[in-house]
Amino acid sequence: MSNKQHILIVDDDAGTVDIISIILQNAGYQITTDNCGNLHFLQTGLHPDLILLDNTLGQKKGADLCLELKANEQTKDIPVIMVSAADDLKILSTNACADYFLSKPFNMQDLLSLVHTALHF
Repeated sequence: MSNKQHILIVDDDAGTVDIISIILQNAGYQITTDNCGNLHFLQTGLHPDLILLDNTLGQKKGADLCLELKANEQTKDIPVIMVSAADDLKILSTNACADYFLSKPFNMQDLLSLVHTALHF
């Protein structure tokens, strides 16, 4: 079993997922992806240490998923970073009870810095 910190990326844009995955894997994190917001980890009990959550996921909204995660006793303490190009991302993230937010497009250093903060706060 790996002792790397586990980050779940929930985003339906394959290019974004690939870029974020490469950046975070190169920084030493273990990555899992979910392209539609099904949150399969809830059935396995293997919870990530951090969730990067896009707001637009086809039929689902990341903000709604974030509210579900924060209302669930098993997942409420997992830090969530909302990652989106939405103009109102700060308000959206606050209303969704997300711990942090990161506007798209973002630079690699901002992503790594925020991930580090979220995992070590």
